[in-house]
Amino acid sequence: MMKPRIKMGLITGAIGLALNVCVSLLVGFCGPAVSLVAGAAAGFLAVQQEKPASKREGAQAGATAGAIAGGLVIVGQVIGGLGALMLIQFSGVQLGFGRIPVPSADAASQAMYYLSGMATAFCFGIIGALLAAGAGAGAGYLAVSEQPAPPLDPTQG
Repeated sequence: MMKPRIKMGLITGAIGLALNVCVSLLVGFCGPAVSLVAGAAAGFLAVQQEKPASKREGAQAGATAGAIAGGLVIVGQVIGGLGALMLIQFSGVQLGFGRIPVPSADAASQAMYYLSGMATAFCFGIIGALLAAGAGAGAGYLAVSEQPAPPLDPTQG
């Protein structure tokens, strides 16, 4: 049976992946925000299902779930980034910086355009995955309510 931290990380990550494709397609640098939310949600949900005994264990479960979710959201960041590159290239829009090759440009220009775009999207995705793991750990830590230790009975010495 799959641990809740893995299951919640995968479920939340799949939702984040789909959402981040759309977000990254429109505004690529907002992708880490999706990762942050997905990581926190994954961490919180994992702790709700696992019910760890201490805040430390909650933070560990949340970090694991958040990191898994963040890893999947990286995929969405790259897919969305590629989609944005294709839209920009085929629309013929020229930006104020760099040169966008026309669709009929040579293979080297095309490869450099798409590889550099993918690398940029991947870097944003890595930042998002780190944020997701941190948010998952924080949510996991906060979601655990530690029970205070019972007072010592002075009659039992």
